[in-house]
Amino acid sequence: MRPLETLAPSADSLAALAALEAVIDEISPIAAKHRAGLKGDIRRLWEDLTSDRESRSADYLSSPPALSAYLRYFLPWNVYRLSAILSNADFCLPDNAVVVDIGSGPLTTVIALWAARPELRDVPLTIYCLDRVERVMETGKAIFETLCLRLDGRIPPWRIELHKDSFGETLPERAHLLTAANVFNEFFWKDHRNLGERALATARTLLSYIRENGSVFIMEPGDPRSGAFVSSLRAALLAEGAPPLGPCPHALSCPMPGIFRHLLPPEETRTVKGDPNVAPSRFILPPVTMPKKRDKFPWCHFGIDSSKAPTWLQALSEEAGLPKEKASLSYLWAARGGLVRPPVGIPSPNHSSERERRARAGRGILVRVVSEPFALPDGSSGQYACSSLGYTLLKRQRGDSPFDSGNLLEVTASPLARFDDKSGAIVLPT
Repeated sequence: MRPLETLAPSADSLAALAALEAVIDEISPIAAKHRAGLKGDIRRLWEDLTSDRESRSADYLSSPPALSAYLRYFLPWNVYRLSAILSNADFCLPDNAVVVDIGSGPLTTVIALWAARPELRDVPLTIYCLDRVERVMETGKAIFETLCLRLDGRIPPWRIELHKDSFGETLPERAHLLTAANVFNEFFWKDHRNLGERALATARTLLSYIRENGSVFIMEPGDPRSGAFVSSLRAALLAEGAPPLGPCPHALSCPMPGIFRHLLPPEETRTVKGDPNVAPSRFILPPVTMPKKRDKFPWCHFGIDSSKAPTWLQALSEEAGLPKEKASLSYLWAARGGLVRPPVGIPSPNHSSERERRARAGRGILVRVVSEPFALPDGSSGQYACSSLGYTLLKRQRGDSPFDSGNLLEVTASPLARFDDKSGAIVLPT
């Protein structure tokens, strides 16, 4: 079965990542006496970023050791994650499109967009980059331009404006595409309101940045808390008229909401047949199959095979004691204008994606694979997935090759008339 979409960096993205080490060393050189301490700086920053986020300084990249560690470890791994999504997503941007990147840091998303979508290198774009630390953005812009010149011999016709602003500040114009990578895990959780209330407030601010037919792209770490945030934001954007177009294969309730339970406080919601992912009463969603009741539901996240990452990055990760077999992430595409467009962006005239054509033809069930494969008691293999049926267990015969996490499939088989005893998932043979 051939996937409609995959999550893996393209050859162009890998070429850019291979060249990134030398470019970073040119723009932000590190003295030999400080090189020995780099692995410790990376480890300390990793511990800071993955623990007690509420107490971290807003300007944590302002110190030279932290910035050096971020540029050499976090920047390339995030480009790797972003490229896995951007390389394969079915989207396009028109000439002179406006892109807003929130929490740009060293222009990670801009670098990933250039690396993953070479067809955009000839398209005039205006990109507004927002971050609280201007120096980090300036360093990222220098890295971006040097990388472009080294690999392509030219800088693309992109007008990049750096704004020392925070999320919620006003920009000169609204965006066709709004992006935010690894931003909300840093400050979203400092707000102690109900999770649904926080998601609604965040969604409304995001939508205030985009045009009437604009799109929103969010990528966060693949941890449980970020997964719950993504699920809550999905519900909020859907309620505000921006349905999910990726990775979700449907616009029904999320069957993998993590700790997310409802969009508004209990007195303002209605229960939909036990579904914990309830939308406001003005926007009730049809029920879907949910996992068996538990304190923490599964969360939507994907593990991207990291074996194709450049040798230099894998070696540095090993040196810092942070080797990776999988690069984990959660993400969300959402767009105003309904579900008839490609997963994200503005379609060109007569554009019709393979995903759209298949969905309209009703030839099968769209399924997004989430988990790694595991053995089932009867000797077959299974993988958990999301579909319009809800929480889904894909069942494969012994010896069949497993799917990769993130694969989007079209399954033509009918679901079995039973649910998995352990998980509560509906069983779908493949």
